[in-house]
Amino acid sequence: MKGYKIIFAVGVLIILTYLVALYNKPTPTNWAPTYLGNDKIPYGTFILHNRIKDIAPKVIVQQSKLAVYNTLKNAKVTGCTYFIVAQKAEISTTDFGEMKKFMSAGNSIFIASYSFGKMAIELKLKTKLGLAQEGRILNFTNQNLKTESSYGFKRGIGSQYFSTIDKSRAIVLGVNGLQQPNFVKYEFGKGALYLVAEPGFYTNFTLLDKYGAEYAAKTLSYIQKSNLIIFDEYFAEKKNETTDVLRVLFEHPELTWAYYLAIFSLILFVLYDMKRRQRIIPLADPYKNSSVEFVNVVGSVYYHGRNNLDIALKKISYFLEYLRSRYHLKTNDMESGFAEILKEKTGINEVSAKTLTRHFIQIPKMSNLSDYELIALNDSIEQFYKTTTRNGAGTI
Repeated sequence: MKGYKIIFAVGVLIILTYLVALYNKPTPTNWAPTYLGNDKIPYGTFILHNRIKDIAPKVIVQQSKLAVYNTLKNAKVTGCTYFIVAQKAEISTTDFGEMKKFMSAGNSIFIASYSFGKMAIELKLKTKLGLAQEGRILNFTNQNLKTESSYGFKRGIGSQYFSTIDKSRAIVLGVNGLQQPNFVKYEFGKGALYLVAEPGFYTNFTLLDKYGAEYAAKTLSYIQKSNLIIFDEYFAEKKNETTDVLRVLFEHPELTWAYYLAIFSLILFVLYDMKRRQRIIPLADPYKNSSVEFVNVVGSVYYHGRNNLDIALKKISYFLEYLRSRYHLKTNDMESGFAEILKEKTGINEVSAKTLTRHFIQIPKMSNLSDYELIALNDSIEQFYKTTTRNGAGTI
């Protein structure tokens, strides 16, 4: 128990130390590209959603979390702009069909993304990431918007451009330093489709910069006459969806490190416990002298069998063997002077010697033996052992 208390105390101390360090640690910047309107992190679009009226003061702002098809099918309006800022705008063929109806009715769609789904195939549009420094210097083709000094952005924003466009349909509104288009327009009936090859222009990080805000405002000037802007949240939220059971843990650095610390502590505990603990060695029972128990068992068997003659013959046989091995007596002839020899060799008195000799001669000739006679034989033999042991008599 003492060992477990030490482990528990060390574990509590480590956790408390970690919590104190975590409490005093500055909150790290979250650079995750969410493009969500409620996110105030660098790559959220909180500023765009809340300051869009700086460009279009009379516009009504709405948000939609429905798919493109469902949103536009129910939007029976004109002079409206559907605005998408997402890492991937996976426009399906069905979505694009509804978009064309929406634009033909006098509405606009403005999309800033790295990918445009099936819509890009129909528009014969391809995007590519530029690596040259000139590819990140941007400007406009409209002389009213173009500046003498081109716009430059940090963290690689503005590197993406349209490597392939349908020049018969696409109107180039913005280019990079290599004159590669990054901002194009397609006309559909009374409306138009505006595509920007980089969603980063509309993030909080860019709009907090003076020149970044100016560039974004000039791109949005094409939709400033709209009376309604619908911000799409469907693609941004779809990107962030995950079914990972550990999503909550890995979304927050504090929980992530707590998870790793718990796993490390568990492994450390198991390794320490394996080293300290071994299989219990059972106590070995001391050796027992079972001779007495064996004799008692055998005696009990013979006693319950009530064969006194057999017991007496075995006792005589064992005793005569003892006399032969101990005193070198010849026991094959009991009639001629055996009692006298027994007395001289062992040192017992004459009465005991004659009594034992009589038992040795008579009992083997009997057909049965009473309890009294068996006890008398046993007493005679026991008395012999006591006498010879006490006196130390006998010649070997």
